[in-house]
Amino acid sequence: MATMLHPAELIARRISSKESFENVAYVCCDWQEFVFEVEEWGVYHIAGVDFDSLTHEDVKFLDSFIASFGCSPSNPHPCSKYATATPVYR
Repeated sequence: MATMLHPAELIARRISSKESFENVAYVCCDWQEFVFEVEEWGVYHIAGVDFDSLTHEDVKFLDSFIASFGCSPSNPHPCSKYATATPVYR
C-alpha cells in the first residue's frame, strides 16, 4: 500500500530533486520569495500541487523548508527583499 504524502511534502521533495528549483531555494528566504521567482518562469504548480491550493500550515512548512537552505528573513541573501542596504560610501 502506497503512502500518500502531504502536498507540501510533495513540493519539498520535488524542489530537492530538481537542480533549478534547488538553486532558487538557496537564495530565497521563504516560500513567498520562492514562488515569486519560479512564477517568472511560468511555474504555478510543483509535483502536481497548485500553489493556490496550499493551506496556511503548508506554507509554514514550506517557509521552514526554504529556510533550511541557509537564508531566512533574519539571515537574508543580499538580493532578498528582507536584506537591508548597507552604505557603500560614508
